[in-house]
Amino acid sequence: MNKNALFNLVLGAMIAVTVPVLAALGESRLDAYVSIFTLEYFVSLAVIRPRRRTRDFLAGALLAVFFLIVGFRVAEILLT
Repeated sequence: MNKNALFNLVLGAMIAVTVPVLAALGESRLDAYVSIFTLEYFVSLAVIRPRRRTRDFLAGALLAVFFLIVGFRVAEILLT
């Protein structure tokens, strides 16, 4: 099996497990889901290392959204 297919399979399986687990725990915040999905993406990327033909724009976008979420949470804590 090539690395790209394995990466897609592993990432899909991780997301498919994460959603029901977070739902069972009663998590309803979208930022929690996006943060976990971002971490899963980067862990899968680091472990499997699929071949990329172009720059990984998804990684940049996910990292930017993750930093935005963290920034909002830190600002919320500091301002209250």
